[in-house]
Amino acid sequence: MPKSDNLDAQGQLDLARELFDELTPEAFSRAVALTESAAASGLADALCQLATIEAVGAGRPRSFEKALGLLRQAAAVGSNDAIAQLALLGADESFDVANLLAVPKAAALSESPRMRVTEGFADTETCDWIVSRSRHKLGPAMVWDQQSGTGKVDPARSNTAVELRLTEMDVVLALLRARISAATRLPEPIFETPQVMRYTAGQEFKLHHDFLDPNLPGHAADIERRGQRIGTFLIYLNDDFEGGETDFPQAGITFRGKKGDALFFANVARDGGPDPKSIHAGKPPTAGEKWIFSQWIRDRLPAMQHGQS
Repeated sequence: MPKSDNLDAQGQLDLARELFDELTPEAFSRAVALTESAAASGLADALCQLATIEAVGAGRPRSFEKALGLLRQAAAVGSNDAIAQLALLGADESFDVANLLAVPKAAALSESPRMRVTEGFADTETCDWIVSRSRHKLGPAMVWDQQSGTGKVDPARSNTAVELRLTEMDVVLALLRARISAATRLPEPIFETPQVMRYTAGQEFKLHHDFLDPNLPGHAADIERRGQRIGTFLIYLNDDFEGGETDFPQAGITFRGKKGDALFFANVARDGGPDPKSIHAGKPPTAGEKWIFSQWIRDRLPAMQHGQS
């Protein structure tokens, strides 16, 4: 583990961000301690990172109230990021968590596969925020390689994407995920790392299913570790493009949401087994670019690693 003796606040935060990426309990605990130390010195970026930790509930009970307090501290020392988040949340003076977690009622689109649409799930400003925060972080989108158990670049998926790990999250995104949890009635701990995806003209994600095939060794091993991927929740972040529909050919459904709309579909049937009718494709835009927020959901907590149970 990298040494941290005699680091200033910025050095502590930089090291913390490296440790968060190691994805081990030991590294996480050290990263949080470094972030707290940097925040205690008044470093604005550290206050924002600690606010995210509080809002996500990473290694502690979630507290949006503490998160907002930390954002206000960061704003007071000149953090434009904190000022923008507070304005977007309408939390310059007050913060109504219950109101912000309230979600519009979903409408049934299909029962086979199960599909639900929530119009106006995310407001325009939040959609724009996610796009602007993600644009410079994009890289080639991956598909699951069942042999190696990791992601790989594949011609079937030509779009770009970014995974929103803890260091890429913020309070706005944490609240959005809490709203997804409220909408699906599924707990956040079984959520995968969310992604933001961009499709420019001609880019696509060819026909695929999001469930893991238990008949494939690599998929079976991942199901054993982290459970089956039972659901997919998509938020359409813009609508100023042509084409780009989400196509479910076996269900006879082609869907294109308006900006801020959300689509949830189950990847498994009611008996818990993979639903072949959930096969779908992200059709290519013919003009403009399409932006999507994607949240995959498992059926249980991941098995603990590194000797924990």
